[in-house]
Amino acid sequence: MKAIITILIVVGLFYAARNMIGKYDEITKKGRGEITAAPTAPLPLQGLPDRFEPALAEAQRQGPQALNTFLTRYRSSIQDPRLGDIELDYVIAISRSNLSEARRVFAEVQARTPASSPLFPRVKRLANTYQ
Repeated sequence: MKAIITILIVVGLFYAARNMIGKYDEITKKGRGEITAAPTAPLPLQGLPDRFEPALAEAQRQGPQALNTFLTRYRSSIQDPRLGDIELDYVIAISRSNLSEARRVFAEVQARTPASSPLFPRVKRLANTYQ
């Protein structure tokens, strides 16, 4: 009788552990998906002169450092909401290597994005991740 109870307890613990590991993997995959998501397709936002589109596309292909260089060089020529959109792409790209920088840039974008902006839904979606 003791052997049967022991076997049932071991099988139950094994089943519970397997379920917990599966749930943990599911949660971590979902969490990583939010942070490592590729930049979304550009919204038809105003504020970026056409002559900067090729430079932006190249910077996005080269990665976060190139995107930061692009923003530093051309920030004065780009206006919101497109500036905020590009900065949010940078936030997503840099979040794995420098979360504090990502949060700082996100806070700047969030502070200057009113609820009436076409960029506001994206800011609201990312708020839980970067606050």
